[in-house]
Amino acid sequence: MTLQTPTPERTVGGEIVEQIKAVCRMCHGGCGTIVERVNGTIRRVLGDKDNPINRGALCSKAGAASVEQLYHPGRLDYPLIRAGEKGEGKWRRASWDEALDFIAEKMKKIKAEHGAEAVAFGRGTGINNTHIVSRLANLFGTPNITAIAYFCYGPRVAVSKVTATGTYSQKGWDTTPIADFYGKPACIVQWGSQKRTSNDHGLIGHTPLTDALNRKPVNIVVDPRKPKPAGAVDMWLPLRPATDAAMALGWMNVIIEEELYDREFCENYCHGFEELRQRVKDYPLSKVADITWCDPEMIAHAARTYATTKPGCIVWGNGTDQLGNNTFQATRSLLILMGLTGNLDAPGGNAFYPAGKLNYFELWDKLPPEQAAKRLGGDRFRAINMTPYAYAHPPALYQTILTEKPYPVKAYIVVGNNTVTCFPNTGRIIEAMKKLDLLVVQDIFMTPTAEYADVVLPAAGNLEREEPRFHLLTKGPQATYFDLVSRKLAELGERRSDWEFIIGLGRKLGYEDYFPTLEQFANEGLAPMGITWDDLKKKPHGVEVPVEYYKYKKMGFGTPTGKFEMYSTMMEEWGYNPLPEHVEPPESPVSTPDVYKDFPLILNTGAKQPMFWHSQGRQLKSLRSLNTEPIAEMHTQTAKALGIKKDDYIWIETKRGKLRMKVTVNEQTHEKVVTIPHGWWLPEEPGPDHGVFEVCSNVLVDDELDNCDVVLGSSPLKAMLCRVSKAEAPARTVTQRWNESLTRMDAAE
Repeated sequence: MTLQTPTPERTVGGEIVEQIKAVCRMCHGGCGTIVERVNGTIRRVLGDKDNPINRGALCSKAGAASVEQLYHPGRLDYPLIRAGEKGEGKWRRASWDEALDFIAEKMKKIKAEHGAEAVAFGRGTGINNTHIVSRLANLFGTPNITAIAYFCYGPRVAVSKVTATGTYSQKGWDTTPIADFYGKPACIVQWGSQKRTSNDHGLIGHTPLTDALNRKPVNIVVDPRKPKPAGAVDMWLPLRPATDAAMALGWMNVIIEEELYDREFCENYCHGFEELRQRVKDYPLSKVADITWCDPEMIAHAARTYATTKPGCIVWGNGTDQLGNNTFQATRSLLILMGLTGNLDAPGGNAFYPAGKLNYFELWDKLPPEQAAKRLGGDRFRAINMTPYAYAHPPALYQTILTEKPYPVKAYIVVGNNTVTCFPNTGRIIEAMKKLDLLVVQDIFMTPTAEYADVVLPAAGNLEREEPRFHLLTKGPQATYFDLVSRKLAELGERRSDWEFIIGLGRKLGYEDYFPTLEQFANEGLAPMGITWDDLKKKPHGVEVPVEYYKYKKMGFGTPTGKFEMYSTMMEEWGYNPLPEHVEPPESPVSTPDVYKDFPLILNTGAKQPMFWHSQGRQLKSLRSLNTEPIAEMHTQTAKALGIKKDDYIWIETKRGKLRMKVTVNEQTHEKVVTIPHGWWLPEEPGPDHGVFEVCSNVLVDDELDNCDVVLGSSPLKAMLCRVSKAEAPARTVTQRWNESLTRMDAAE
């Protein structure tokens, strides 16, 4: 792919200056930027005020940090092949051709000896490689692709497909309904979500949610925390973690009992309303209050307000994605609330944005049924088998690597995922990575996962790659925007995009006919829209496909009944409860009272930090200066009772391990809840582990399959029992060591 020079140049003081519009790619992407390139070197990244989505506003990751990441001295620039023991840090430089030959030959050998299923692929968060990785896996014959989607966004996709979109998914309808901030909601319910500090669904949170809150809607927060980005809150329900399904069923009880539901929707477009009416009778306010630890009158007030203040939207997120055994039912309960109140696919409610017409190229038909049946976890967690995002269950894969049951897994090809920091039970994952015969990691930096690899490949990041967006399409003002994923405005070392890597590997494996050039893929994918890739590149904000509301009134829903399934026929067929229900989490004051005596607090992991995107950005000075080390949060009174005050260090301990962190105290956290951020590792610390056992939240998290969600397999990253005690500060804190590393870096420069 050639370097892009699409805008007129001008000369300033003898320097050639270009200003180029590009979509930012420092997270899922979608914000418009203007990139300033001087004499071929990128100097600045500014917000594009003409972009209809962010209107010039940028988060901390998008400006100086994107330039710093591009030219960071720690970037991987060339392929590396291991030259010592795993994790020893000894490498030799290789060409891309040699590295791909090495990988392809190993994969072919493993397939011949153990079957295609013995080779697994791993993806990270939604970074537009979903379809191309699946294409190669399906052609190769393995059903085993892992992704963090099983506990991040994937639950919302799965419940939406089962309950509403079904066969319409990605065929005119985006699978998941999102909060329609652009439709001027009069009531906003932020339920386990921090949209102003995160970006999912393809929805950029900071600008549209800020605009919506500035219009002064009723703002309800259902969350053990009331984070500052939630804005001015009218009602806060600090529920006990993992009791979301009970809370939602309590709302439904009030709404149905008081006949506040949308009669037309429930009578004409729903399947199972009467069954739901009977189910919610099991959740009177008194019982729900006992389960959730919330005031019953406040629960009722919030339910009535959402049902009667139209339009109303529910902002859902990771809060219900990561509850372990009842994730699917809790998440489905929120979707049912949207339908029950008539706020589904309504302006200002939760809208199914258009999916548009694209040719997707996973080639699911190339994966033989007998191979699909071998998907790890698929026999137990039935929802992970649903295409177009079928994937193996990550904890099941890592345990299978170690036990070789039900069959051996010998190779893992990881594209853009720091596996060691992102999945539960960090120690077990490291052991699994060490046991593999072939571990390949493509990333932009040397990570704790890459340290254990046999081959490390340099990835192209923001401003170094360019392809049409086929995943998590950007949601803008009353339209879906089909845009580019960044622009290729710089070319350093031998960095390649994940698309270029998979295309090259596919050809080396003998699938040349299925892996044309990236340009050909792009044109094929865009053909149903009647545009070419060159056409798309001329549109800095992409192609708009306008939202159409109330689509179900013309075409019904894509479910087996053609209706919105409050009573799910698919879940019934799979052998699960077809109606939502509350199930106690694997560890709780109720389900494990003896454990609760020794671990009397509840731990939630995954608190969002706006300067970091999951495990990325910890080596960038412009971001790390905003948050030099992970910070735990707890209630002021809880801390006081333990002799703890702000900026003390504390031990946070679960049955699986313990971490020492600095703590902040506030009144915005439930008194029985401790919250810590996720994704942490310390690039400045020596490999191979780079401090993960000191700072990574997943050291504390359970990976037992019995405690995962019964339908989708989501791990319990929240609602774990823990105990906290005051700790001595480390002899050299994480912040001190980071500052020392900066001094060394400055001296080296």
